[in-house]
Amino acid sequence: MGGVTIAAGSAAAAIVYVAHTGNPNTNWLPICQQYGDYCQSASGAVIGSLIAGAVLFFIVILSAFALKRS
Repeated sequence: MGGVTIAAGSAAAAIVYVAHTGNPNTNWLPICQQYGDYCQSASGAVIGSLIAGAVLFFIVILSAFALKRS
């Protein structure tokens, strides 16, 4: 589950990057200049999902140590 959460956060980060910078090769304009609230919300969601993935990995490592001790 941690890997899936990190993968989803990484995919969302790629979308947020395109929203911030655009893509001149495909004529995609950066939308953050017009929709600032969207970009702030999307950036916060990416940060939250990456923190959730890190917490899940920490729980896995913690449970591995707990299983090793018993």
